Amino acid sequence: MAKFEDIKSRLCDKPIVIDDWRQDDTYEGIYPKGARDKSAYFSPETVDESCLKGNYRYLFKLSRSWCPWQFWGEVIAYRLGLITGVEVPPAHIGLNNKYNPGEATYGALIEWFYDDKKDIYVEGGQFMVKLVNDFDRQKGTQHNFLTIAKLKGISGFREHWAGVFTLDCLTGNTDRHQDNWGFVVKDARQQPTEGTKLCFSPAFDNGTALGYEIDEKKIDRFIDEKKLEKYLTNPRHARHHMKWSLDKQEELNFYDFMKKFVLEFPDTKSIIGKKLSFSQPQVEEILSPLITAVSDTKYCISQKRLRFIIEFIFKRKELLKKALSI
Repeated sequence: MAKFEDIKSRLCDKPIVIDDWRQDDTYEGIYPKGARDKSAYFSPETVDESCLKGNYRYLFKLSRSWCPWQFWGEVIAYRLGLITGVEVPPAHIGLNNKYNPGEATYGALIEWFYDDKKDIYVEGGQFMVKLVNDFDRQKGTQHNFLTIAKLKGISGFREHWAGVFTLDCLTGNTDRHQDNWGFVVKDARQQPTEGTKLCFSPAFDNGTALGYEIDEKKIDRFIDEKKLEKYLTNPRHARHHMKWSLDKQEELNFYDFMKKFVLEFPDTKSIIGKKLSFSQPQVEEILSPLITAVSDTKYCISQKRLRFIIEFIFKRKELLKKALSI
């Protein structure tokens, strides 16, 4: 985990306007196509914000139409990744006044996680097709960790998945499907035969999380302990897209999944413990500026919703620590 002072220097607590950024017309969904509209842009050569790279590709990712606040999940996951030490693509508040002419459109402005002039990205689904007979690439119903674990000889395997699973558990991300992870082959385009390095992609695509589907009017319902427990632990909702094994009947919530992971790789328990060492004041300090970042009532994140998100992060943290006896 980075020092807290360094973390804050990587953030921008106001919308980044991309009206004059050059759109990337060659973008063809290198990120997997999903339910939310997205487009790519190049930042200017000279950027005003220290958190941005000059002349670099960024993804402008919108929310689903019925929950315009969803894009905040990407922004919050990045900030939580900095706190926990889990690599997440930098995500900021993006504002495009030209996306829908005459209307301000907000979304997550996400830094591209590899340099496609030098590197090659390989989706996890491409490995699953080779490792599982008749793998359904579209639905990913056979997507499971024990098959992925056949790749455990790759450098950083345990540390990577310990971090990704911890972040997904804390945020309640249910969408870590076969194309929401992968490998970056560093320098493969420039040195195709030597000098390349295989690295896991950062934990990207974090929007199907943090209670995005809960309408503001329904947040108060979770004061009821039974509703709260069901939401946080019922495997119908509180589980990865990724199963543990190929067992079709398997239903594990986040915490039971993590128990199996630690049993499989006992040395990851201490890694997870370190990632859970953050405090509530740290999270509040890094997230509270978001309340006043956007004034548009359609897109803003209310104090009520942010409080709800923070409380759920710490309830999930508590459940995870209990499940792993940390």
